[in-house]
Amino acid sequence: MLGAIGSVVGGIFGGPLGSAAGGAIGDALDGGGKSQAAAQAEAFEAALGSFAMQIASDSMAEFDEAMADTEEDA
Repeated sequence: MLGAIGSVVGGIFGGPLGSAAGGAIGDALDGGGKSQAAAQAEAFEAALGSFAMQIASDSMAEFDEAMADTEEDA
């Protein structure tokens, strides 16, 4: 249940990457027979991975923009 909710909320705020991360975090919080500590650790890792992917995506977008500006100046 939390996986589906996480996918919807992640999709609203973060697009496809946010949706995937939200679903993973929700699924981790559901537990699936794991201890609470293991579920929380998995949710934290999913959130951290999503955050890192967003930073990498933003950095690549800025790099692509800078390269396009450089090509226009040449």
